[in-house]
Amino acid sequence: MPKHDTRDPHGRFAEGALPPSRKVLVCLPEPFIERLDAYGREHGCGRGQSIQQLLEGVLAPTPPPELLAAANKDAVTLAFVKKEHPTYKHFRDQHYIPDQGVVGQSLQYLIFYDGKPVGIIGGTSSVHTNGARDEYFGLSDDVGLKNAQRNSIINNNVFRLDYAAPNLATIILSKWRKRIRADWEFMYGVPVAGFETFVVEQRLWNGKTRNGACYRADNWNLVGISKGYGESNVRGRPTASKILREKKLVYCKRINGVKLCREYQTAWNNKDIQSELDSRRNELLKRDIEIVLGTI
Repeated sequence: MPKHDTRDPHGRFAEGALPPSRKVLVCLPEPFIERLDAYGREHGCGRGQSIQQLLEGVLAPTPPPELLAAANKDAVTLAFVKKEHPTYKHFRDQHYIPDQGVVGQSLQYLIFYDGKPVGIIGGTSSVHTNGARDEYFGLSDDVGLKNAQRNSIINNNVFRLDYAAPNLATIILSKWRKRIRADWEFMYGVPVAGFETFVVEQRLWNGKTRNGACYRADNWNLVGISKGYGESNVRGRPTASKILREKKLVYCKRINGVKLCREYQTAWNNKDIQSELDSRRNELLKRDIEIVLGTI
């Protein structure tokens, strides 16, 4: 078994195992290789060291990144926006998981730090099926009841942050949970009993590993690993994105004392409910209109 395929019972990469990384292949012309080998024989070094010596003084070393001060929780603000907002779309396009649209309930937010937009975070309807999630929340085997219960679980569908202050991601998660819980209950009229999210564990270009550390710091539980998307979705459409087909770490967080929803009336094909939801959404937009206007 390849080293990077070794996982523990919870789906994490086992200690000492590295996530898969892509090999970098470089094609060099044969005359250059011959000159490089000649230099190596003359100076007693291999090709890699020869290149380093030849480029010494030519290419300046990359300066270390500027260290940011620890995040100030009072400097964080969330503003409710529509997905069509240009600033939201800017950050969404940079997220590592491509945008496949949203089906069902959805509340999306811009993240501000010291008054400047630094990312986005959002919540949508929970995924239809995930065994580890179902077991964690104790969802019913009855399909009708389970579908109602899922309305009490918010899926953190996107979290993109472009400001790497220490502890900022965890501070944002904590603020987001409180904010979206209130907005979700106002918008959809159901109690929020918990949260879920799915993380593709990968070694990044900077040597770090994406593994959901900010969720663990916010006391989310790593409950398992998903099976990943198939070659096509439930509607038979091909899954073009390779990263969507990856297995994902499943994180969940339960809110103590809140029972799962048992009844829910969908807005699908119900004009009265859709009109009421539009009215509530506009009210949420008005609350943050001054903050959002500052980004245009």
